[in-house]
Amino acid sequence: MKKFIPLFLIAFILSSTISLKATVIVITQQDLTFNPSSVTVSVGDTIRWLWTSGVHTTTSTSVPDGAQTWDSPLTSEVSQFEYVVTVSGNYSYVCTPHASLGMTGSFTASGTLGLVEKVISSNVRLYPNPAKEQTSLLISSVKSATAILSLYDLVGNRLISNEVLIKQGTNNLPVPIVEIQPGIYFVELKIENQPAIVRRFVKSR
Repeated sequence: MKKFIPLFLIAFILSSTISLKATVIVITQQDLTFNPSSVTVSVGDTIRWLWTSGVHTTTSTSVPDGAQTWDSPLTSEVSQFEYVVTVSGNYSYVCTPHASLGMTGSFTASGTLGLVEKVISSNVRLYPNPAKEQTSLLISSVKSATAILSLYDLVGNRLISNEVLIKQGTNNLPVPIVEIQPGIYFVELKIENQPAIVRRFVKSR
């Protein structure tokens, strides 16, 4: 029974800090404009830019501390781009070729996911993050131990759970993410009787 507590904690904290139904906000490129040019979103939402004609980009110019920047073409070959919002604050972006013509946009995000990310130890991190096909949990340990490595979605559903061996020294633990959809997830490492370590992870396209 004890090993299921982290799942309940994750689901409880998430339900009290963000909406469990993340939204996709569509922004359409129309001629030399983004429509709508300004929106308000929640942390956990996905911004989806859609191309209609011409050669354009969606390129961040200002993001809050801790947020990922982005730079994607919007063309007939790349007709849409998605960005998962993980940090609250103000975001600004442009179409690089047409910024001087006023092709700009912005959105403001509110809410937080930070309460779920337990920073138990500074020598534990996910790399790369965001990632498309593979990420690894990097951890340094003073002794060997058995641990459970799990992957949870935003609502606390456990998608993957594997037993792993932690060796003395530096460990590189692969996290299988190829089969999951783009979005925000949480990687949990539970080492024997120690407090669970949880890291936030973004699966990108």
